[in-house]
Amino acid sequence: MVIVVAIVSLSASYGFVTAQQSKRFIENVKAIKKSHLQVAQLLLQQQLKEQVLTAEEVFTLGGLGNKTPQEAASYFEGIWPRLQLSFGLSSMSITNSEQTFEFGDFPAQETTLLRQEVFASSQAKSAIICHRICELASSVPVMFGRKIASLTLVADIAPSIEFLYQMVGSDVGVLAPNEEPITNQLNLKRYSTEIMTGLGRIDALLKTQLTQDELTQAETQGIIKSFDGREFFIWFETLSVVGSNLKVIFIRDVTSVVAEQNHQKEQIIIIFMTVTLGILLTLITFSIIPISQINKLRRAIRLIANKEYNTARFRLGQSGKRKFNDELHDLEDEFRNAIDMLESYERELDFSQKRLLRQATIDGITGLFTRNVLVDDLWHIRNTESSLNVAIFFLDLDGFKPVNDNLGHEAGDIMLKKIGYRLKGVSNKFIKVYRIGGDEFVICYTDYSSEKILFQMAESLVQLFAAPFHVYETNIVISASIGIALQKAKAIDADQLLRYADIAMYQAKEEGKNRYKFFDESMRARAQLKFTIKNDFLASLADGQLFLVYQPIVDSYTRKVTKIEALCRWKHPELGFIPPPTFIDVLEESENMNKLFEWIVNNVIQEATYLTSIGRSDVVISVNLSPSQLVDDRALELLVNQLEIHKVSPNRIELEITETTLITNFKQAKAWIEMAASIGFRVAIDDFGAGYSSLSYLASFNYNTVKLDRSLLDKIDVDTRQQRIVGSLTQMIHSFSVPVVAEGAETQEQFEQLGKLGCDFIQGYFISKPIIHEDLVVFLQENGKP
Repeated sequence: MVIVVAIVSLSASYGFVTAQQSKRFIENVKAIKKSHLQVAQLLLQQQLKEQVLTAEEVFTLGGLGNKTPQEAASYFEGIWPRLQLSFGLSSMSITNSEQTFEFGDFPAQETTLLRQEVFASSQAKSAIICHRICELASSVPVMFGRKIASLTLVADIAPSIEFLYQMVGSDVGVLAPNEEPITNQLNLKRYSTEIMTGLGRIDALLKTQLTQDELTQAETQGIIKSFDGREFFIWFETLSVVGSNLKVIFIRDVTSVVAEQNHQKEQIIIIFMTVTLGILLTLITFSIIPISQINKLRRAIRLIANKEYNTARFRLGQSGKRKFNDELHDLEDEFRNAIDMLESYERELDFSQKRLLRQATIDGITGLFTRNVLVDDLWHIRNTESSLNVAIFFLDLDGFKPVNDNLGHEAGDIMLKKIGYRLKGVSNKFIKVYRIGGDEFVICYTDYSSEKILFQMAESLVQLFAAPFHVYETNIVISASIGIALQKAKAIDADQLLRYADIAMYQAKEEGKNRYKFFDESMRARAQLKFTIKNDFLASLADGQLFLVYQPIVDSYTRKVTKIEALCRWKHPELGFIPPPTFIDVLEESENMNKLFEWIVNNVIQEATYLTSIGRSDVVISVNLSPSQLVDDRALELLVNQLEIHKVSPNRIELEITETTLITNFKQAKAWIEMAASIGFRVAIDDFGAGYSSLSYLASFNYNTVKLDRSLLDKIDVDTRQQRIVGSLTQMIHSFSVPVVAEGAETQEQFEQLGKLGCDFIQGYFISKPIIHEDLVVFLQENGKP
């Protein structure tokens, strides 16, 4: 009898807990449906607001206020393809009281009421319209002269549905308007969908057979469907729109919720079995059932099931010392411990949920996907049987830093948001856009049909930045450098693919920015060379792999050495001789250029000290300045300090500045040069004639020498045209009372011809190639003193 009572009690308690769980599950389902509906409505409202802003921006950027509707229509007709790509538009119209201009397949009938409301209220209006398909429509009042008109934009709803899927975590489908379900088809495929997220993942679920009652229940209140070992909640929602209603199907994976319920039932069974065992032991031992104590435990179980832990503790009372302990008292203590454990588990679960929320998948500024989503997507592409290939477009903005520096970070965020909005326009079922860094974006293109499509895509992305961005009443023009890398879907290595695209992007920047480059193996070799140079430089400097050579410069009449040019060389143990332009360009990108310059200065001043000791204090040493030194006061301070330490006069050092470097940053360079000249340094303009050769710059500051670029002199002995050019240049430079140095004399004939043309000093292999210190000493001894 006791056993029967215990079994009945256990069954009743289990049934009660099951009923409570079912009730909470229904409440959770209602909450999910309500939250999904609210998110969908808010997202679509936000998209419509952004579309209104787009319409206003299009009108403002076009400067159409002083034009007629016909002129505006002509303007839009010219840029319509670019507007479609930049803002993701499907159609557009301009309407006034007299005429209408339409672009694309414009749904005139469905937007009539919207445009009439704009004329009536002179305020922007937006709505979702459904006809053949469902679209976002926004109409804003615009003024042509003194007449009001409406500018109406219509965009595909698909990108909004994709973002809704990412926000709510449930697959979303939009049912095709004006199409009835296929009556003889008993599965979810009976509904024609205009859009369906995750189709490749849930297609088999959509094909699963359902009964007519299940279909009816799905349409009215939703159903739970088991498939492939998982549980899915499927329901329909209807949004009120213009034309046919917008019908949406949601499919959410609730496997974890059902599993949690089953786990809770198992725990309850264990608890109830423990309680029953305690009751049986008590009955067997004492033959008396303490009814009040059991009732107290029963009430506690109900409270625990409802997660009312504090109330349950209160019902159980405090655990104190007892004269006689029995199993029921011990069971009370176990209940108290169980309450503490359950409460602890809930806190841990709540903390985990908050941590997951912090790891958001949507960028807070642009609304684009994050880097984590990109890595996950590449993993899914690799593991999806139907995937064929993938292309990564790595975009880095050119000149974004001045926006933050001049207008502030808030303006920078507005700029990023506008860029993100334009990039969203290229999204479709094969293309997704991500923001992975400050001003870095990635576009992932899967299953493209040909590389020709990728070239077209790249051209479109470059053109995407052609129109200026309107921020704080300012039109800002910005471009992007784009690197593109390709891989087969089954061979995707996410880190490698992004690295290749990044390498190609930097190649695009090096070639002038505002362009795109496809990755190839030669780029990887150059990137590896740059990495080796950056990584090995400091060790190579300490190891003596870098050394200076000196090339003599002689008087064209006496052939006596008047100057020597210091040149840096690097002999790497594995790469051999690395050309100076190669390693200097790499070092310019880091602080290592300052360390190289410091090393060169120390060696040059030691050389000047040595020349003084052998009686050649008349020889001037030329040192080449890089662009980074030319705008850095620390370089000048280093020179002055080292000269003072070694007691060397500043006029023993001539600072060579290339013409291109000077023109690139003339204002700062001029100030630096004037400061150097005031200290006593000599200044030479190097490679004159290779770049701009602007006479206005020659007259703008003081310098001591002009060095003609060797490209003007390579055929000076036989080319009469070169002779006339060089003769004119020397006369012009001499008019400023400045001597001329000719570089690149290779033969006796060239040397003599350069002297005849008025070059005061000559440098080249005919005189001497660049030589190390020991050979320089011998050369100076052989040439004697002036």
